[in-house]
Parts: sequence; C-alpha cells; structure tokens
Amino acid sequence: MRILIATYADRSYFFSMVPLAWALRAAGHEVRVASQPELTDAAASTGLTVLPVGEDHMSRKLLHSPATQQYQDYQESAFNLAEDRPEELTWDRLKKAQLRFVVWWWKVINEPMLKELVAFCREWRPDLVIWEPMTFAGAVAAEACGAAHARFLWSYDLVGQNRRNYLEAMAEQPAHEHADPLREWLTSRAERYDVPFSEDLIRGQFSIGPIPASLRAGEPVVEEKVGVRHVPYEGATVLPGWLRTPLEQRRVLVDWRALRAGDPERSEAVLREVLAGAIGLDAEVLLVLPPADRETLPPFPDRVRVIEEGISHIVLPTCSAVVHPGGFDTYCTSLLHGVPQVIVPEPDLFDATPLASALADASAGSVLPWAGCTAGGVRERLDEVLGSAEIAAGVRRLQQEVLAMPTPDLLVAELERLTVKHRKED
Repeated sequence: MRILIATYADRSYFFSMVPLAWALRAAGHEVRVASQPELTDAAASTGLTVLPVGEDHMSRKLLHSPATQQYQDYQESAFNLAEDRPEELTWDRLKKAQLRFVVWWWKVINEPMLKELVAFCREWRPDLVIWEPMTFAGAVAAEACGAAHARFLWSYDLVGQNRRNYLEAMAEQPAHEHADPLREWLTSRAERYDVPFSEDLIRGQFSIGPIPASLRAGEPVVEEKVGVRHVPYEGATVLPGWLRTPLEQRRVLVDWRALRAGDPERSEAVLREVLAGAIGLDAEVLLVLPPADRETLPPFPDRVRVIEEGISHIVLPTCSAVVHPGGFDTYCTSLLHGVPQVIVPEPDLFDATPLASALADASAGSVLPWAGCTAGGVRERLDEVLGSAEIAAGVRRLQQEVLAMPTPDLLVAELERLTVKHRKED
C-alpha cells in the first residue's frame, strides 16, 4: 500500500507518529510524509521520505506579534478547547469560540498546504492518509483522491469533544440561529476539489491513538478507534556516560518542554517553585528544557542537572517520579514506564487539564493547579506519589493497560483491513 502521513509543521505532533510510520515502512508499505517546509529537516532526519507542501503557517508569528492586537484579544478571551463544564457550554460562547478557532487557528495552519497536498495525493494516489487531528487538509486531500483516511490522536480527542458539544448545542437552537463556521470553511475549501462535506473531514473515517481507554472516559464515542502503544521518539539520541553509572539516590525528572507562549514570566516562576519543591527531597533532580530557554534563563541551583531534550525517554525509566506541565509525550512515556506523575497543567495546553484529571481519577498521579503552584505544594505532591500504596497500584494498573495495547508493528494488519474497508475503488 501507499501511505501518507500528513501534518502541519509541528515537530512534537509529527514525532508521535514516527514509530507507526516506520512500522508501516518495515512491513513493506510505501510511506511518505507531507508537511510544510519548516518541518522538512526534522522529518527527513527520521529516515522517512518527506515532501514539503505549500508554505509555512503563520501561527507562531501571530501568537508572538504585538502588532496583531486582534489576535491578542482572541488569546485573552479564548475558549478552552477541552471545556466540559455545562455552565460554560452556552450557545453564545461555543459559537464565538468556534469562529475564533476557525479564523485564527485552523485556517492559519491548513490553508498554506491544502492546494499542494491535494495535488500530490491525486498524483501519487495513496491508499491511506493518516493525519494529525487538526490537519483537516489531510482529510480533504484523501477524499479528493479516494484514499481511506484516519486521524492520529496523539492525545485526548479535543477536536471531537468540541465538535460534539457544538453540534449538541446547535441542535437546541431555532433554525435561524444555526451557524457552523467549521463546516462552512471546510465546505468552501473541499468543493474546490469536488469533495462534499461530511463529518469525516473533521473526525476521520477512523482514529488511532495511544491514550489507554480507561483514561478516555469523557471522549465522544467514535465508531472505529484503534489503540496503539506509545513508543517514545524524540529524534537523535546519544546515551550520556553519566546515565550508565549506578544510582546513589532516587531521581526526579522535571520535564519543562511544553508550550510556554502564553505567559513566559509566569511559566519561569512556576518552574522555580517546582525545582525548589523537588530539591527538598533527598533526590537527584534532572531538568529538561528547550535550548532557547537554557540560554535565556538565569542559572539553576547546583543540585539541578539540566539535560538535553532528546534523552528524556531513556532517563524516565530510572526516575522515581516526574513533574511536568502536561505535555502529552511526557504523559504517555511515564505511563509506559510506570513512573508516578505530578502534573502542573499549563493553561495554554488545552489537553493538559483533562489528561491530568483522568490520571488523578485513576489514582495514578497528582495534580497541582498552575495558579497556586508553590514549592511546598510540589513537595507535598511528590511525597504523596512516592509514598502512596494506592497511587503505586494505580500506576502499575495503567502501565499494564498500556503494555496490553498493540505495538505499531502489530497494528499494521488492522490498518490494512480498515484501509480496504474505507478506500474508494477507482
């Protein structure tokens, strides 16, 4: 089969798909990766064949530019994509949020790549397109060439939840109030390629994801959703010599790679509290930071070892606990290795709060609110996850659930079956 991995230019989201892409390649299928030029070097470094399509999106520039006051106003009043409180799911709020998501987010990341992606699919004729869940261009391109297509849900199904909430609220309104910005936008773009609108353009014909079922209780029901075991991939990894020496004390990882765009100063302040709380333990504290942050932040305490981003997945199995702001990759890797988590959910990471809440509900970790994060609170949560027999049992239970999920290579046969089921015959 010919299989296309389609994603807008975001390295973390793409890297989560790499193990599955290689499993399909190792099984003898032709695999291509299509993304915007910005991702080309990182994607090519995986050894997969990469096709740059379209132009780079402007999402990050809009996010950081003080000149785009309208976008800043949107950020300040933005609706949380993971919102599930009934009192917040009013029609007025949902309608305004949907328009903002379409205009300032989904159009911005998709439109620069749509035309060339469709052209490539019609030329190459893939049998299956696997797309990142906000890369709706992948669904349009797949429908335009008759390919089967599926979302790769690297985390909780936020788009699906938001879509369900929106449609349910709209159904309760009088007809003259019905407005569907996402459908209108996708319809206008898809019809250029003779593709009729359907909810498959938003939800895929089926979905693939690494979050175990017990942590997805609040997700919308999808007819076909297949699980795959998370296999950590962070790019090139070099094993450091210090990691080969025997441990003299327990180790705590502070992984702070997650998005810090909303309020960098506050994020730094929270990180300082986290480190102070972790240092209070009799433990070695390891800190993962992006290179740009290591260069700009003041020196950290001597008892903190700053490590490279690419080795966190080989460090985690040696750790007694991990503290992080809710990044999905750290979350999934910790589940895989049975490492207790303390999550301080970053407000700009929409999936951080539902993931953290699900973990706490499963008695497999602890949550500390971002706004109230103190060194004492961090120390208290670490003592809890390190000393609680109930949390230790919850962590083991989730680890066994993750280990029971099929590895990417064992999922190949199921993807072949689903491709035959959904692919349109010429």
